[in-house]
Amino acid sequence: MEFSKQQKLIITLLTDIHSALGIKNSVDPLLVQRLVNSDRGWALEWAYPGIFESAEETPEHVKFVADVLEMWEYLEEAVEALDENGRARLAQLSPHFGKNVVFQGFDGNNETELMATARILVNDLGRWSRFDGRDFNSHFPSEDGYRRMLEKYGEFEDHSHELSVDEIAEVLNERVHPANR
Repeated sequence: MEFSKQQKLIITLLTDIHSALGIKNSVDPLLVQRLVNSDRGWALEWAYPGIFESAEETPEHVKFVADVLEMWEYLEEAVEALDENGRARLAQLSPHFGKNVVFQGFDGNNETELMATARILVNDLGRWSRFDGRDFNSHFPSEDGYRRMLEKYGEFEDHSHELSVDEIAEVLNERVHPANR
């Protein structure tokens, strides 16, 4: 959902009035204003789905970030459920990433839209609360590695069992570029 400059001005004025009147149990005027003025109208449909009659197609980068968050939530929970032997085996099978399985976010310099999207989904919209309060700035490029991880994760996702330590390691190892393995 995109807004013209005139619409942004009108929305800013209306949200200022809404906020000044102290209206409760409605939309969050500051959130609406911030999302509209930062050209992230897609998030309004996620925040207030009942307001919009026909939802627009979710932007591809938002779908990607949502998939990444979903995958990382599963991975973090799966690793937390491992016993000491399972964690030791994971660290052995995935020496680069198996010791500290934590979603670090996206590169703040080169993947800013992805990082901002993750922040909006988690901090503003309350999705994937496991990641609430995290910085989401990995300080290194992550998108390509996450795409490879998602592809490998998708191979196991349809299975009716929890991922094994070996499968978790396979997913984590996809972060390393194939040329560097």
